[in-house]
Amino acid sequence: MGKGIVFIQLIMSVVVWTLMIGKGRELRSMKRGCAEFGRHFARAADVLELYLNRTRQLHDTPLDAIYGKTCDRLVKFFDRERRTAMIAARSSGEVGESISSKEIELVCGTAEHMLAEQTLRVEKGMNTLATMSTAAPLIGLLGTVWGMLAAFQSFGVSEGAGQLAAMAPAISAAMLTTVTGLLVAIPSGIGYNILYGTVREVNIELEGFVDELTGRMAYEFQGKGD
Repeated sequence: MGKGIVFIQLIMSVVVWTLMIGKGRELRSMKRGCAEFGRHFARAADVLELYLNRTRQLHDTPLDAIYGKTCDRLVKFFDRERRTAMIAARSSGEVGESISSKEIELVCGTAEHMLAEQTLRVEKGMNTLATMSTAAPLIGLLGTVWGMLAAFQSFGVSEGAGQLAAMAPAISAAMLTTVTGLLVAIPSGIGYNILYGTVREVNIELEGFVDELTGRMAYEFQGKGD
């Protein structure tokens, strides 16, 4: 039983370290991509410049995904002629087309939906890491209690003071599962807290971007269609 629990804990340790290393790299890549997109978006003359002119190819980052899908939803309100007129008007610096407040609400709904999807993407794997850090010491404690019960049962049916010395290795082996569990739980707990801080930073950036994106779309497009 003890060997089986230690084997399970070793597998959990491999999974934990794989998750922490992989998630750390993923979050660093997301932060770099979001920072790059934010710089391009801030320099754009209007909210649809990146989307319509394709001055920058959209990448697989949370901000790119939110921006691309939200812009897809916005331009669907314009037929082909209106889209052509809108591009021409914006190229010449004119106001161009506008849409109604209800249509703006639908666009905002798309942005919020994409925000929820990308939040889940950013947080992917964190629940597994938290579960591992919680379960590892509990599994180790189970192995220790199981081993102690077996040792005391063996001591109860035996005779002689020498049996107490014979129990020591069994108790020591039983404690090994708790030690192994702590060796899994301590780094996974530290890693989870570090990664969770980065996850919060990315999610706050996504929320701020959605507010800015929908606000700019409402400011630039809402009006004439009401």
